[in-house]
Amino acid sequence: MNDRINSRALIAEFIGTFALVFAIIIAVAMYALQPDAPRGLAYPFIALAHGLVLFILIQTLGAVSGAHFNPAVTLGLLSIRRIAPGTAGAYIVMQALGSLAAAGLTALILTAQAEAVGFAAPAIDASISLGSGMVFEALATFALVWVVVATAVNEKAQAAWAPLAIAGSLMLGVLLIAPLTGAGINPARAFGPALVDSLSGGDWGSLGEWLLAYVVAPVVGGVLAATLCAGLYLRPARPAEAASPPPE
Repeated sequence: MNDRINSRALIAEFIGTFALVFAIIIAVAMYALQPDAPRGLAYPFIALAHGLVLFILIQTLGAVSGAHFNPAVTLGLLSIRRIAPGTAGAYIVMQALGSLAAAGLTALILTAQAEAVGFAAPAIDASISLGSGMVFEALATFALVWVVVATAVNEKAQAAWAPLAIAGSLMLGVLLIAPLTGAGINPARAFGPALVDSLSGGDWGSLGEWLLAYVVAPVVGGVLAATLCAGLYLRPARPAEAASPPPE
């Protein structure tokens, strides 16, 4: 399989993941710290920020890289042969670096506010178990990747609606599970804030539990969604198609 890695696509994945994570941290820092705000009032605004920034990024960078910005999306598309293995690996590295750069920048320019919210690093709420948190993360990521495949990869879908549908699915996921898991729904989005928070004196907690909740669960949800959705909508990828960049 021809596996040429497009440097412009890698730059787009870095920029997109950076912008996504930076916006999330800023939104959490600004709205979650508002004085005298009723409990839970911040979540709709934070969810809206997730959706708006993802919509803008898909519209502006989708033609360059496919606008993954999420290892669960990348691995989901890899599982259905819509991206080559080498390109998928390079995408994931750039996504992780973009997330780390975004969290690092907020540590420099918004230190007190970002530290106060743990750099928006997701964590399982004490009211639920690790297993429940994993299920929530897997289901929210399943929904996101299902929409990606059904609208952006499916050749029979109305592609013009794909950015809005994908952004809406992320926004809905944040609205539903943010109070319970912090709404990672993206291993890269979880990684940068968690690492920078830990380096700033925060408590990462159990690395094994973090990996299960914010890496394993989203990836399993994403791969399962891509596989099932592809079985419903997509014709099998020919070798030439599998070697091509992911469809926008």
